[in-house]
Amino acid sequence: MKTRKYVLMALLSSMALGLYALECVIPPLTFIPGAKLGLANIITMVAIYIFGKKEAFLILMMRIVIASMLFGQVMSMLYSVAGGLFSFVALCICLKFIERSSMWATGIICAIFHNLGQIVVAVLVTQQLSIAYYFLFLVIISMISGVFTGVCADYCITYAQKILKHQKGL
Repeated sequence: MKTRKYVLMALLSSMALGLYALECVIPPLTFIPGAKLGLANIITMVAIYIFGKKEAFLILMMRIVIASMLFGQVMSMLYSVAGGLFSFVALCICLKFIERSSMWATGIICAIFHNLGQIVVAVLVTQQLSIAYYFLFLVIISMISGVFTGVCADYCITYAQKILKHQKGL
């Protein structure tokens, strides 16, 4: 059973990495620099429902480290880790208070916290508090992208659970 779990975790990690890579080549959807849909975060939301917090956290960290090595730099990894940690904590809190039928709301909250984590790092790195004003624009984008990622995650969770339930019956 452990081998199957590790294989599924590796599969989800590679899917998250693939979605991240896809998002890197998609032209910007807005005039706001750095604003993205956060497609890889769908996998983190799926993983927490399928496996649990510990495994979802490992999948998230694997994706961040590998993506930073392949597509970014040391600084991009710092921003990604901060955004990922803030978002993951928000996701864990949402699990306690928001039903899965409202994954769109969880998606919004996670997207907002992801951007908050990145703004905190930007303020600390640049020593410029004025960067925090940029967060207001990111919140608007977070609402749109969060709904999208939340709905996609809910859809994926529903079908992943059906597949896993079916496979257990074999």
